[in-house]
Amino acid sequence: MAAVFASLLAGCGGPSSQTSNSGSSTITDQNADEAIPAVFYETTEQCEADITQQQQEYQVLLEAHQQNQLAQPPAPPVMQVEDCGPQMQAALQEHDRTAPVYSSLADCQAEGVQCETTPANAETNGYRPAYGGTYLYPYGSPSFVYLNFGGSNRSVYQPHTVFRSSQPGQVVTPFGRTVPQTGSGPVSVPRHTSVAAPTRPTGTAARGTITGRSSQGFGSTYKSTGTGGK
Repeated sequence: MAAVFASLLAGCGGPSSQTSNSGSSTITDQNADEAIPAVFYETTEQCEADITQQQQEYQVLLEAHQQNQLAQPPAPPVMQVEDCGPQMQAALQEHDRTAPVYSSLADCQAEGVQCETTPANAETNGYRPAYGGTYLYPYGSPSFVYLNFGGSNRSVYQPHTVFRSSQPGQVVTPFGRTVPQTGSGPVSVPRHTSVAAPTRPTGTAARGTITGRSSQGFGSTYKSTGTGGK
């Protein structure tokens, strides 16, 4: 237990204890690559495993604080395990809402992403980038969305989904920028990953829709989406 406590104490400066203004800053070409704290999950199972671990670590540090072994109280986990299901459903819905649909597999693959056929109930049939996970920004001033889950309305963090890259070890943002693929849980990622994805183009998208966005840069019109309380 002493070794576990020492390890957790050494990591108290990690993303779970940081604050960030990532949810309120304008994204520019100058700060787009600046590292900010986030959380990354691809599946509900990853989320549940990570939050369970966060809760266990939190209890260890909380007991240490109560015994005056830790000066400052630890930061609680960013979510509860029961939040993982609705959180990941929101991510999949965001992918459905924003992922471009291409008329041919070749046009989709030309974006440098892995591709999948659209769901049977999709408004437009074709091929779209494969879902590669979602970034969440629970630190600082996070943004929230609401969805119906299991018959009740739930509030979850605004998801920022990415696509599976055709290159191993990478993901691709909706703006065509490549980011190294991370493990699940707290991570540091470029600020530009917090920009809200464009709405899916109507009908089928032209080849180069995603890669074309990467050359446009980030001006004053691009903002991350955190706007307030839950």
